Amino acid sequence: MSVIFGPVVSRRLGYSLGVDVIPPGEKTCTLDCTYCQVGRTVKQTIDRREYIPTAGILKEIDATLPMKDIHFITFSGSGEPTLHKHLGQIIQRIKGRTRTPVAVITNGTLMDRPDVRKDLAAADLVVPSLDAVTPEIFAKINRPHPALRIDNIIKGMAQFRREYKGEIWVEVLLVKGVNDDVEELMRINEALTLIDPHRISSSTVTRPPAEADALPLDEQEMQRIAGIFGPKATVIGVAPHKDKRHGSNTLEDGVIELVKRRGITVNDLVEGLGMHRDVAQDVLDKLVQANKIKKISHGGVIYYREYY
Repeated sequence: MSVIFGPVVSRRLGYSLGVDVIPPGEKTCTLDCTYCQVGRTVKQTIDRREYIPTAGILKEIDATLPMKDIHFITFSGSGEPTLHKHLGQIIQRIKGRTRTPVAVITNGTLMDRPDVRKDLAAADLVVPSLDAVTPEIFAKINRPHPALRIDNIIKGMAQFRREYKGEIWVEVLLVKGVNDDVEELMRINEALTLIDPHRISSSTVTRPPAEADALPLDEQEMQRIAGIFGPKATVIGVAPHKDKRHGSNTLEDGVIELVKRRGITVNDLVEGLGMHRDVAQDVLDKLVQANKIKKISHGGVIYYREYY
């Protein structure tokens, strides 16, 4: 099973090569967020372990990098990357192979731990999430491991910001009727002021979520909330278009690797892999017919996901 996937077009990071240190199909995370595009958490834990053998990850990195024409190498995918106990070593190996900046997309729940902060410090960019401050709302939207406390998480992010030499962007994902009331938004803003990130990204549910009742906010609501968070805040927009990209695997293998991590659209293949639209649709249709992926509709948009 490959730990490197893509490259893909990211709303946050442009053209990004993914690194997934959690096994696909076994979503392992500290949270079980209602909106998660990967689906329900299979293994909820706060234990840092070697979920995929580090030696194999390093070997694949050496075989893949350097790679041209990518903006970031990004840790994300099937679960929480900071759960891998050798994350820092893996980041250092990447930085020894390429000058492309390394980003870690994390839920931020383990950043109160010194060992996690040390590992993350090796990255160029860290993107943690903060969706709620009130414990009851944190429990409702993020469904955390019982040992996690939101006040400790916020303190950990603030501590990391003071220690860290790179950039930290905090993302706030909003679910309609859950964490979008004014009182909670003001509490989130207070926490963001304490953390003092370089950027704040507000987003909402755009891909098929783990729970069908996790509903998105409209564009006007999102812009209003970004105003509450101040001048550092932006609403995450559409990813930039790229005209030609390809991976080392066959088209079908590349598509299957992508859908193991998230639901994708025809546009994702057109923009992310540089495929002609007719070719992209043909590949998706063949994989659906072969029961290798499945087609679902969400918000009037057709997505393709892993078949299970």
